[in-house]
Amino acid sequence: MKIELRKVTWYSKLLAIIIYVGTFFLGYYLGQRIEGLNCIVEEYEMRAQVINTAVFACPNSKAIYAEFTKNQVKLKLSDGRELTLSQTISGSGARYATSSENFIFWNKGNGAFIEESGQTTYQDCITK
Repeated sequence: MKIELRKVTWYSKLLAIIIYVGTFFLGYYLGQRIEGLNCIVEEYEMRAQVINTAVFACPNSKAIYAEFTKNQVKLKLSDGRELTLSQTISGSGARYATSSENFIFWNKGNGAFIEESGQTTYQDCITK
């Protein structure tokens, strides 16, 4: 078989289609890999921003796990809920709340409590 460079043949068309389709799938595959790596980098950056962590033991077998970052706190409550709250203005200690202010986490020294819709649901909590 003699290869002619300037002649369009069935196998040159087939090769062009394979390269075209292969380039699309290769681009898609690499894009998915990069997106996965971006998620890992974002998770690492969030972990790197954690300033402190604390576990607060409360009466009635309740507990609060808190991860403090620059302007937020990520809470894991013993009832299974997880919340991320933004820091708000406080006269003393640290105050974190939802935008609607219906969930508030207060922390001062080694103590903390939570108010939900005006009711104190976690109180007299002390770090372990």
